[in-house]
Amino acid sequence: MNTMLTRKVPSKAERYFSTGVSLITSRGAKGPNVMAAEWVMQISYNPVLIAIFIHNGSQTIKNIEKTKEFGVNVASKDQTTEVNIAGGYSGSEIDKLKVKDIFQITAPKKIKTPMISGCTVNAECKLIRKEKTGDHVMMVGRVVYIEHDDTKNPLIYHKGRYFNLGSTIEQDRKEVQVSKETLEFFTNLAQGKFVLKCTGVLVWSTNKIMVTKWQKTRFETIPFIIPRTGENQRDRLVKFLNKTGFDIQVDSEPIMKRLVLKNTNKIQRINFVLFNGKAEKLMPNTTWKQKHRDVIARLI
Repeated sequence: MNTMLTRKVPSKAERYFSTGVSLITSRGAKGPNVMAAEWVMQISYNPVLIAIFIHNGSQTIKNIEKTKEFGVNVASKDQTTEVNIAGGYSGSEIDKLKVKDIFQITAPKKIKTPMISGCTVNAECKLIRKEKTGDHVMMVGRVVYIEHDDTKNPLIYHKGRYFNLGSTIEQDRKEVQVSKETLEFFTNLAQGKFVLKCTGVLVWSTNKIMVTKWQKTRFETIPFIIPRTGENQRDRLVKFLNKTGFDIQVDSEPIMKRLVLKNTNKIQRINFVLFNGKAEKLMPNTTWKQKHRDVIARLI
């Protein structure tokens, strides 16, 4: 336990979360309103649902309850002033959307609540659920219209300060130069998927590894499968090996290999879940291959 961290921020740990900031627009008896909200998130793809979390008793809640709609305007890095005004004042104090030269209002497409331009995302929502959660109220909206601006970077909020997105962090993948034949083999298996997920078994004999030939292409590689989403990958691999006549004992400990296969300017990303295996002898349609000649084996 880090006693120094605990002593310094015993009641401020919740401030160490990093969030985006959205401008929530609504309308009511006093006209349109805007507030700033950190806790905004998409919670479904189909249908597209967005949940917003607002302090109980706010004018925005009353507005949404009455109109059954609201706007989610995800703030860009250029909108810190808008966020400060939207979050620093209530609608009962000033008409925030009428503050001179601050908010750029745009007409909605599917709802009657005004939206705000200059944001990274604008989503028009119809209320489908309201639920009290702790000291906030969760309001879930079904998106009826949404658009985004690729030229805008989102505003990030952390420890009471604003941040911009930094440089892209490349994922930790091992880049492997492979032959054109190897790249084409795995690219064809991927069928357009950004990442191909495979599960295979490694059977060693000194510095050689057991390989098998694929029936259609006669391409040689370790025995592996492309598992279905949600199924136990080791169990599926064992069933495949038994069904195809491989007498291999498969270990229980998985090995993860995240690869980028590359040939000239073409690549294919692969996640390989591997298990070490033991076999008393070679099975039909298998052979031993030098480790450095197999794209997966040479990474172990």
